[in-house]
Amino acid sequence: FFFRPMATLTQKLVADPTDVEVGGELGRSVYQPKLKPFSAPYLTIPEYLDDVLVALFGVVRIIIMIPFRIVFWPIEYMLNAKFVPPAEGHQAAVVSDVSGIAPCIEELRVRFRQGSTRSYQWRMNQLRGLGRMIVENEEELMKAYVSDLGKPKMDWFLEKSATLADLSHTTTHLHRLMQPEYRQTPLWMQPGSTKIIREPMGTVLIIGPYNYPLNLCVAPLAAALSAGCNVVLKPSEQMPAMSDFLAEYLPRYVDNDALAIVLGGIPETTALLDIKFDKILFTGSERVAKIIEKRVAGSLTPLCLELGGKAPVLIDSSANLRVAARRIVQTKFVNCGATCIAPDYILCEEKVHDKLVAELVSQVEKFYGPDASVSPDYAKVLNSAHMDRLSGYLDDALAKGAVNATPSVTPASDRFFPPTVLTSANMSMNVMKEEIFGPILPVISVGTIEEGLSQVLSMPAPLASYVFTERSYAKALVSTAAPSGATVVNDCAVHALSPDIPFGGRGPAGMGAYHGREGFLLFSHSKSYYDNDTLTDGLRWVRYPPWNGFKEALLGLVMGKSW
Repeated sequence: FFFRPMATLTQKLVADPTDVEVGGELGRSVYQPKLKPFSAPYLTIPEYLDDVLVALFGVVRIIIMIPFRIVFWPIEYMLNAKFVPPAEGHQAAVVSDVSGIAPCIEELRVRFRQGSTRSYQWRMNQLRGLGRMIVENEEELMKAYVSDLGKPKMDWFLEKSATLADLSHTTTHLHRLMQPEYRQTPLWMQPGSTKIIREPMGTVLIIGPYNYPLNLCVAPLAAALSAGCNVVLKPSEQMPAMSDFLAEYLPRYVDNDALAIVLGGIPETTALLDIKFDKILFTGSERVAKIIEKRVAGSLTPLCLELGGKAPVLIDSSANLRVAARRIVQTKFVNCGATCIAPDYILCEEKVHDKLVAELVSQVEKFYGPDASVSPDYAKVLNSAHMDRLSGYLDDALAKGAVNATPSVTPASDRFFPPTVLTSANMSMNVMKEEIFGPILPVISVGTIEEGLSQVLSMPAPLASYVFTERSYAKALVSTAAPSGATVVNDCAVHALSPDIPFGGRGPAGMGAYHGREGFLLFSHSKSYYDNDTLTDGLRWVRYPPWNGFKEALLGLVMGKSW
């Protein structure tokens, strides 16, 4: 807002505005200004001045927003229903054996057909209950979180904050989302009117993952409840403490019209998939998603799959390497790399490769110290199976010529896997063939960003793609030519923290999206509605048989116009 990087301004000054072509080697319709050589890789301002400008922008934004909050606060207060805890005997059910699953789901279906989930007041009460569960039991929730994953406190704070932000956004906008959406009615259909009614899908199944067990269970649960559905929630069996927490505390805040919680592992999940649901949302690996897709194929159950993939980072010579390294290291190694949208590998232009690697190594040491095993900000790997998988990736890469730029003081052991930056990586290594989902970051040198983009296009579409550049051409090229669930410029992964933009993938990275409005729509059926009257029937001379050429011509004229 206050500062535009000097590299962008300089490039605009040296570019010939008439020297523009459309298309290019990739055959994309992207405007490509041919920039003249620019000597400096990037220009920046002192970090202290950068901090001052950021703080100034924050103060200005707060001042601007104060009158808006004063105006809209009474409206939000009026619309937000007061929370009423579930009465005794009306709390959400918890099922831990296969035999109890089918009767529990049938009871949910009966309650949905009775219409108890459709009112605005009911939906608000469930959503506010979810928020209160998190806020009022934060200490117990954090204990379960640390017990299962051994995560640092800041990781928990970020996940909690993102979940509460999503709940706040949904409750604020729910009344508007529930309103019918009126559409234009053609002249020949008037005086009737047309609109779209958002109808709840019904009883839905949500299967949560292990890496972010709170957010990736509660956020889709909130989306389904906001749409008026009731939910069967299956937390990950790899998170026993978190599953027990949800089973104990969710019934205190969500009633039995809304939710049933199923605990257990593969047998319970298999039993769930044998039952017909109105929608299934699964977050996890591509391998398990294929099993689920085959399992429910015969029932025509609509699926939303939130998977992952190999999220690339493209870096050209105009990028601010220090900021890029800082943001890449933070989002790559948070949660010990177990994030579906974490940067998976880097493709950087050869001229800045060495500087980038030096910055990455420097930032790793700044964040986690010389020995990450004693850092309070570094998480651990889930279990020994994941440790073996990551060790196999690293051994294979080193055997094929990769170099570990961040050798650890403490070797990998006891669920500790050090943050690892690999240079001299190539596409033949296993670490470049499969999603890493761990703290290993390969860096590959390319001649140009176009060459790097060609490598990205040769791989399946990821859940997100990232580019660090100050050139408008590079931003447009990556955003239009690289298929992915999201494109982020000059940052990584933070788009998932915004409650107002969809989060989801395409192809091997998944199908469907949620968060905010898209979450509400995901669990809603957009039903067309047309209401006509019977007092007038102006087109009766041409609408009804017997037919003749005049009627056909007149109908064709009237119906062929949008009017």
